[in-house]
Amino acid sequence: MRALCCTTRRAGGGLLAMVVAILAMRSAPLRAQPSPPLSPPPASVALIADSIAAAGDTARAVALLDSAVRRNKRDAAAWHQLGLLQWNQARSARNANFIKDQKKIRLLIAADSSLRLATSLAPDSARYWLSLSYFNLQSGVSTMRFASIGQARDGLTAAERSGERLLLAEAADLSGMAAWRSYDAVANRGLTSDNNKVQLGNANNWNRNNARDYINSFATKIEPPTGDNDFTTAFGFFSRAVAADSSNLRYSRHLYMAYAERKQWQELAAVAARRAQQFPLDYQAQLALGLAFHRTGNESGATQAFDSAFVLMDEGEANRMRNLARILRPRARKNATGPISDTTSWSKLPSAQRDGLEAMFWMMSDPLALTKDNEFRLEFLARVVFADFRWTVDELALRGADTDRGDVYVRYGPPDFEMTLPGSSTDSRTRLDGGNTLIWDYTNKLTFFFDLQPGFATGRLSLFDRTYVEAVIDAMPVSFANVPATRLLDSIPIRITRFRAGTDSSDAVIAARVPIDSLVRSSTLDRVPVDIDLRVFDQFVKVRGMESDQQSFARDSSSGALDRVWSRRVGPGINVVRVEALQADSRRGARAMTRLDPATNTGFGMSDVLLGDKPERPSGGAPPSRWRDITITPNVGSVPRGSALGLLWDMYDLVPRDGISKYRVAITMERADRDGVTGFAVRVLDNLGRAVGRAQPSRDKLAITFDRQGAALPVLLEYLSLDLSATPTGGYRLRIEVTDLVNLKKTLRDTEFRIR
Repeated sequence: MRALCCTTRRAGGGLLAMVVAILAMRSAPLRAQPSPPLSPPPASVALIADSIAAAGDTARAVALLDSAVRRNKRDAAAWHQLGLLQWNQARSARNANFIKDQKKIRLLIAADSSLRLATSLAPDSARYWLSLSYFNLQSGVSTMRFASIGQARDGLTAAERSGERLLLAEAADLSGMAAWRSYDAVANRGLTSDNNKVQLGNANNWNRNNARDYINSFATKIEPPTGDNDFTTAFGFFSRAVAADSSNLRYSRHLYMAYAERKQWQELAAVAARRAQQFPLDYQAQLALGLAFHRTGNESGATQAFDSAFVLMDEGEANRMRNLARILRPRARKNATGPISDTTSWSKLPSAQRDGLEAMFWMMSDPLALTKDNEFRLEFLARVVFADFRWTVDELALRGADTDRGDVYVRYGPPDFEMTLPGSSTDSRTRLDGGNTLIWDYTNKLTFFFDLQPGFATGRLSLFDRTYVEAVIDAMPVSFANVPATRLLDSIPIRITRFRAGTDSSDAVIAARVPIDSLVRSSTLDRVPVDIDLRVFDQFVKVRGMESDQQSFARDSSSGALDRVWSRRVGPGINVVRVEALQADSRRGARAMTRLDPATNTGFGMSDVLLGDKPERPSGGAPPSRWRDITITPNVGSVPRGSALGLLWDMYDLVPRDGISKYRVAITMERADRDGVTGFAVRVLDNLGRAVGRAQPSRDKLAITFDRQGAALPVLLEYLSLDLSATPTGGYRLRIEVTDLVNLKKTLRDTEFRIR
């Protein structure tokens, strides 16, 4: 790190003046000279070496320092600077497991010796103690990392004596993180019977769906939770660091981390708000505000804070924070459709396309467009912010959201149950192996096991559990079950039927059944207002159609549902239709959302099949030629038993012969659910109520075929009704196939309906 290697800076042009003076003396004519100047003080050697190294000549700087300490073995500044340069030369080879490069090993040993000598020669230097602490903290050896704790405290003591405020802040933060690493290993500790540990190898004989019961069978969580002393110590140091240097982003982040860990959202909001006022360009304070506001239900405040943060941060950091790949499947599935099905395909998209798809994703995910805030997007951002605060490890260059714990947290949110047990789940050789196992359990039967290494504040998914976790993420890449809005949200049955309106557009008939009873049942009002809203979005996430109104319902007389129908023209490309209802006082809502993929609007084909009540031909006037000419009340495909089901569709571009278009209609109907009563009877009736076709029934299936003809027109209309009076309740699949009898081309539509 540059901040560690270059601990002193040149003052003005002092060094340049010294060099110019020396050169001038060498070029002057020989004459009587005054006594030669004294050698520069020891600190000047470190200063010169630092300047040389900063210019890129590390080898020369090391040689200069090595010569200096040979002349004066008590030159603490030279030893310190030499140790920093040696450390920097070997930094890239430092590995938690094994270092192969012998030259790098020798450099690290030399750096350790040099830094230790500096602290022993100048024990009152806070900077020297902190450098040694950082050096040991970046080691992969636990004993050296634990040694860094005492060195940080020595640095704090030295800074207190010297009164150096910035060094005191740095030492306090470093001491706080030492206490935090201890807290991370002992928080939420559980007691086990007979020193049992989690076994995740191939020999385990327990069902993963009962993972929490399995854990509770041999472990009991300690109450009150462990780790309070370490947490309190860490929090005190973080507070002291921020008080001494409020401008430092890292110190503030650690304080935010402590507040967020204990869910002290009001306190976090207060601290972040003060800092945002003090430093208006601090995007991290806005992120902390967004997290705190979202967790306390202030969604408008969270939206404003997160949006402000994105304005303040650079593009690279903004893209990292909102990267949708965090909640996508890691790999593409077979037969997957769409450009955002997995991380790999997402990463290959141009940035402009990712921006558009990101907006589409969050619009599709928004629980209710009737509210001005997108609770799921806010939850995603809050999770990323929390993960970055909680699990970032600066000395290991790890960002919290990119760690294993961060990945699980961003996908599934805060765990419902958390416990730490002694012993690593990966090491099956001993019961007490020095590691810890962290268990996260969710109420939706998801359980994750992490191996914690004490002193590192990092956790990795258990080696034996990775195959299971990959399968879980593939099946359910993300869940927002913890968002309160999902628990107050009902579904709206919806059915959309498309008819051609031109080569580049379609007419969409939208039928919805709004569950009024679930929206008003908890109200205490006699007349309960409900907002009902329809919105159509195009492929650029722009609203292309909207209709909103408010109706009031008597609480004691609205036990059923409200049927609504809209007709809207939609353009080419992907369109998204949302139907929503909201009772604002209780915050209960209902929604339906469906994506309309581009349709083929040229050539031979047929429209979707419109389901409704019995279709009626208007009296008088010209014969009906399009779907709009028929009187029918569309429905969502749910009809009461004993009623008729109307069918209506258009057919396009049949090939005429002698001015006539001839076609064959085949209607197939079968039970979708095989339980209960089998067998049914259906009659197909024309607009005059006459039966058409001849049925070919079987146990759970019925097929009817009949031929028709009409004038040679670009569009032909067909409308029928199904007599379901002898058909039992349940779900049914319906297929309508049309064959052009001139060229024998076929087109079909599949749909479903339910008799209730």
